[in-house]
Amino acid sequence: MPLTKDEIYELQEKLLLLYKYINQNKMFKEFYYQGIEVKQSYNDNLGLISKLLTINGAEDLLKKCIIELEEMKREKVQSEKETYSDEEFHEIFSSQDWNFLYKLYEMKNLDDIRKLDLEFLLKIF
Repeated sequence: MPLTKDEIYELQEKLLLLYKYINQNKMFKEFYYQGIEVKQSYNDNLGLISKLLTINGAEDLLKKCIIELEEMKREKVQSEKETYSDEEFHEIFSSQDWNFLYKLYEMKNLDDIRKLDLEFLLKIF
């Protein structure tokens, strides 16, 4: 399914927000619940966020998707042997204006992640 430039930008923005939420949530859990098994529930219509929080390697999957979208934006063709670098991902991640993205998607903070329309994301996968 070919994506338009606007869809690529929107998808990447949503994946960046989702990555940031998953990453912060896992770091919080590792810090505060180290050694304790805690079952948390999330208000998540599609179950996507809850599933990503339980999958090992979800952050790497999201990173790879974000890098591939960046390459699509630049119209760069990636060969199968190329892999993304952490530096490239961190460059994309740190260049984001998070306040702008929160306002764009009507979020006060990352806890409003469920406000994102993630059905489009599921259709692509």
